[in-house]
Amino acid sequence: MTTVPRIKARMIGAAAALAVVASACGGSPPALPGDAEADYAAVDLAPVTAPEPVERQGNLVAEPVKRQGNLVAEAAVTRVPVFRQPQAGDPFVRLERQGIFGEPRVFLVQEERGDWLRALLPMEPNGSEGWIRARDVTLSDHSYRIRVDLTARRLTVFEDDRVVLRETVAVGMPGSPTPTGLFFTTVLAKPNDPSGPYGRFAYGLSAYSEVYEEFAGGDGQVAIHGTNAPSLIGQAVSHGCIRMANPAITRLARLVPLGTPVRITD
Repeated sequence: MTTVPRIKARMIGAAAALAVVASACGGSPPALPGDAEADYAAVDLAPVTAPEPVERQGNLVAEPVKRQGNLVAEAAVTRVPVFRQPQAGDPFVRLERQGIFGEPRVFLVQEERGDWLRALLPMEPNGSEGWIRARDVTLSDHSYRIRVDLTARRLTVFEDDRVVLRETVAVGMPGSPTPTGLFFTTVLAKPNDPSGPYGRFAYGLSAYSEVYEEFAGGDGQVAIHGTNAPSLIGQAVSHGCIRMANPAITRLARLVPLGTPVRITD
């Protein structure tokens, strides 16, 4: 499975991160059909700016409100403390304001409660969430969401309830499946070589491989990305990432901001 740099805070420089992007999935990868082995090639990525959501207007509500996944919190302090519960004492983790490429740290808000936000986190294990203080972030709204049907091998993008993109994709093999659940986009990167295994663009997700703990020194972050093997689109051939045809990933990169929810189902 190809990877993008892990968004969880860690002591690693951007140059070192670039060296491990799209590295091998573990020490002895299995044989793969055709160009699928290209996933193991080293690839240099550069972050690019995703479409901007709209800045949130108005105050937070006093009572709990469940969201539909369209409220994004972006870090506004050097390190964002994350708590198990509102006013729960010491934070269980602090996440840096920026990722290793300098991309903004974003969270997908699930609930507002006074001055607190319950949010999905860009870290392992999959589905991690915690409470962050509204004063530590800026809020914005967006109306996009992505649904990936692994059985149908189809990716659909919605703007509100309107379908704006529907594409056939390649997904993870049975032995290294694409993880299921609710995730969100965390970084948009552009390979220096658009003819490489990432294709033209790669969206890093808050999802991580549940099979591989490490990809040749890089963490197993799952991505939606382009491909240099379009003949494999529609098949279960990756190590967990979701591959799109290059024209499709280019359209996606023009549409969805960071913090777009991605629901992956069997």
